[in-house]
Amino acid sequence: MTAAPLPKAAQPKTIHLQGGPEAVLLLHGLSSSPLELQFLARHIHKAGYTVRVPVMAGYTSGLKQDCESDVDDWVNVALHEFDQLRSQFASVSVGGLCLGSVLALRVAALRWGEVKSLLCLSTSLHYDGWGNPALTPLLPLARYTPFARRIRVREKSPFGLKDTRMRAWVERQMNEAGQSDAGAATLLVGDLLEARNLIALSRSSLGAITCPILLIHAKEDENATPRSSFEVASRVSSSTIRVVLLSDSYHMISIDQEKDLVLSEMLQFLKNAVVADRRVDVSKPAKLIPLR
Repeated sequence: MTAAPLPKAAQPKTIHLQGGPEAVLLLHGLSSSPLELQFLARHIHKAGYTVRVPVMAGYTSGLKQDCESDVDDWVNVALHEFDQLRSQFASVSVGGLCLGSVLALRVAALRWGEVKSLLCLSTSLHYDGWGNPALTPLLPLARYTPFARRIRVREKSPFGLKDTRMRAWVERQMNEAGQSDAGAATLLVGDLLEARNLIALSRSSLGAITCPILLIHAKEDENATPRSSFEVASRVSSSTIRVVLLSDSYHMISIDQEKDLVLSEMLQFLKNAVVADRRVDVSKPAKLIPLR
């Protein structure tokens, strides 16, 4: 029996779930959509938080009025989203997946002392995972090649998923609709170059981050190894740092086989996080909670 064709991908929409006085801003990965974080968003909301996962022009995939953008645009939109929530709620925690995590790090550095906590999933400072194309190290050369920024790179299996049933579903979405719950079927080289610019900015300001930070990473992440999360943990000035390693997931930990564990860790961290003191003594060693 042949499966019914999937409907054409709908225009991505911001997820905003109104809840209690504490807000959580979640940022999706590059050329993806809020759908990749909807499971986490809905359950965090059920726990009593207001949750927002915004669409961002030039960053979110599938927008009808898609436009070219650069790293400054991405950061400015993320800061605007944070500032809007901060003006309305008692506290705001910020998190993200993949490059969304890198963007969250930049927001925390620029809004030093205002972010309650950071929730970083599959942080990608280094594209050093086993599933990256062999030519990935040559990507910076595209900056000097005419028209290279317009080239599209096709995503391929396993699409960040160790769950084989979810992987098959995502592959079907990509083939029939051009995008999926795990992101778009293709990525622009120009966007990948801007992603590297964002990574450089975020890495340069890690020391300015003082809020409690949770880093969750899969040991078998095919896109970025846990090296990225370890680097963040070693360079931020936070007094509370928790690093959790997953044993049965790939890159898309928000929808993969251990998504319930990811959710549990996030909720527990949100519950225990205390707003960072602006006078934090960065000379003292950070509290690094043992890895799993």
